[in-house]
Amino acid sequence: MSTRSIIFFAVAILMIVLGFWSLARGSLTLAPLLLVAGYCIVVPLAIMARGGKSDPGADDDERANSSAG
Repeated sequence: MSTRSIIFFAVAILMIVLGFWSLARGSLTLAPLLLVAGYCIVVPLAIMARGGKSDPGADDDERANSSAG
């Protein structure tokens, strides 16, 4: 897991917590925006974020082996 993905996950958790907090406070505009952005934008970015690769062909080998069934 790269540092970039950890930062994205931390931001996503913060946005989601703030979204639920503002929902509990009665905000009907800010809460859904934070929750949707956290769940639908930042979490997928965190999952897709990659750091630098040490072996450029490592992902190709893993993909080939994972579909071998």
